[in-house]
Amino acid sequence: MTNLNYAGIPDEYAGLENASIVLIPVPYDGTSTWQKGADRGPSAFLDASRNMELYDIETDSEIYHHGIHLAASITENSSPEAMVEAVHAATKKFIKKNKFVTLFGGEHSVSIGSIRAFNECFDNLTVLHIDAHADLRESYDGTKYNHACAVHEASQSTNLVQVGIRSMDVIEKTFMDEEKKAKMKA
Repeated sequence: MTNLNYAGIPDEYAGLENASIVLIPVPYDGTSTWQKGADRGPSAFLDASRNMELYDIETDSEIYHHGIHLAASITENSSPEAMVEAVHAATKKFIKKNKFVTLFGGEHSVSIGSIRAFNECFDNLTVLHIDAHADLRESYDGTKYNHACAVHEASQSTNLVQVGIRSMDVIEKTFMDEEKKAKMKA
């Protein structure tokens, strides 16, 4: 993947030193079990970004004026563990530079390292997980860094809020906060 500017914004808004926002592409598809192709997500996202309008109605602004830096892609794919560590290190590096960090692409397991970095840098972190699957397994296919485990660690160390869950393995129910679930139904 070539590192062109996000949305084709002018170079003056794309440099790291002047950007308040950093986008990190992670074209990873190492643990998908049904269909492959998630690794093509970042390229598709960047291609699509060049065809959108830059004015945001909700904020009545052109957000890119705050600077949006497109970081180098994290292409580590030697193992799920190595990918998670690479995502963690990159995310934490940009958080420590006081950047608003966003990752995109790849499969759900890319979330593990980024959530870990945010949790280490911010107190009382809340993670909003919108998905059809719980992704709460402690381990799957021999690793805790699998797409099916994407928010297990977050369920143990952050305030995890899950929305849209329609299916899961029965073991995942043991990691859900039943008290929180009861409050949501009330």
